[in-house]
Amino acid sequence: MTDKQPKTTYRPHRRGTKTRWLWLPSLMFGDGVAVSVLVLTMVMLRRMGLDTADTALAIALLSLPVLLRPLFEMVVTHFWGTTKVWILSTQFISALSLAAVAFTLHTSSWLLGTVCFMPFFVCSSVFYNIALQRFYIDTSQGAHLSQVHQQISQGVHLSQVHQQNPTPQQDTMLRCCDGEMVTLHSSTSHHHNTTTLHSQKSCGFLTMALLFGCGVMMMIAGNMEVVTRNIRYSWSLVFYVMAGVELFLWLWHTIFLPGGTHGYAKPKPTMGLHRGEFRISLRRMLKRKDDITALTFFVLFLLPDTLLALTAPLFLIAKPHNGGLGLSPQEFAFTQGTIAIIAIALGYTLGGKAIKKHGLRRWLLPSALLLAVPGAALLFLSYNTAAPLSIVAASLAAGHAALGFALSMVKQVVVRFTRNMPDNTLRHAIARTLIATPFVLVGMFAGAMLTLIDYQHIFLLATELSIASLTVAAFYLYRTRKK
Repeated sequence: MTDKQPKTTYRPHRRGTKTRWLWLPSLMFGDGVAVSVLVLTMVMLRRMGLDTADTALAIALLSLPVLLRPLFEMVVTHFWGTTKVWILSTQFISALSLAAVAFTLHTSSWLLGTVCFMPFFVCSSVFYNIALQRFYIDTSQGAHLSQVHQQISQGVHLSQVHQQNPTPQQDTMLRCCDGEMVTLHSSTSHHHNTTTLHSQKSCGFLTMALLFGCGVMMMIAGNMEVVTRNIRYSWSLVFYVMAGVELFLWLWHTIFLPGGTHGYAKPKPTMGLHRGEFRISLRRMLKRKDDITALTFFVLFLLPDTLLALTAPLFLIAKPHNGGLGLSPQEFAFTQGTIAIIAIALGYTLGGKAIKKHGLRRWLLPSALLLAVPGAALLFLSYNTAAPLSIVAASLAAGHAALGFALSMVKQVVVRFTRNMPDNTLRHAIARTLIATPFVLVGMFAGAMLTLIDYQHIFLLATELSIASLTVAAFYLYRTRKK
């Protein structure tokens, strides 16, 4: 769906909630498969004999397409065709990529095959997430902001929007890129409740996908290694199964997923995603102090976790003589793939409820302090490498619950950064890109750091970096105190 189409009015779907449940869970499940596949790939590379530094570098390089999300958003915006084709094409490419990786694991060129085919999977996963958010997930005020963007592109002054949308329903204040305030009439109360409900359901489906990929499939890989005594065959089978999952989702969505040129969700605003608009929107964004504060927050708030994103899983599976815990794939699936994922989901849910009850300002500083917990928990384990599995699981659960609580705060800051803005789709893409940038850049050097210092010093540094999170959180609260 693009703004160049002759008519972009929203065509409501009247098939009800029962029909939506035929494809919404599968869409969210497919979105969570991408993260689980990257975790499986990292463990697979280590089990196949690749050293720690090269494994961290490979995973970081595979994550580079995530940084191109604004560019991919522009590609989706300028595409002419049905919305359903994005979901089907990306899932089919993902299935072929995983099947190709599984096929090459039997050969001596397994590393070359992984490096060649996995980028196709990652790129298709990014396009899949964009299409999912753009065409099948409703966001509050999306259709109204899209209408404003169309009027602006047609030369209508912003002050006339109030007169051109006369409805006796709830008023909404729209913040324009240059700071001008415009009143936009919209009925967003019921739609906001529906969006919140969908967000809660989506978190559950993503958790199920991560539990399946990082928990169940990791457990199967470890058991197959024990039964067959063949590492290559075991991991090839796992990737064939993941390819089969993608193919099944492709067939399911071919039958049940609604298509058309308008999409199921209400249209999203695309200001800033056209030729010549991106630089203008970015320039206006950098002139507003509140936006600069939010952009700084996105880059620096999760800085402690950037050191742990790749080093923590590598620490869990590294041999004890290399400073790691030496967990088997089955133990990794239980601790990191099951307990930790459930803990981060519970922490995220608890953070959302805390924000809803007390607001963001009360909990932002405590969440910054909680970012020291993951590093402290791993630091404790690095000094107790012979700890029982129950202690390992409890430590990881505490760290990931604290991380999930902090992630809920980041999500709320993203909502505030994009709310009531005519270019909120571009802003959402920029926010996600800035959040992921430190993870990718630090991940590239994580392997080199492990060759220079041990895990204990890395975890100690990650714990100390929580001071940076606390500082940027206090700076954000100070700059937005009048809001």
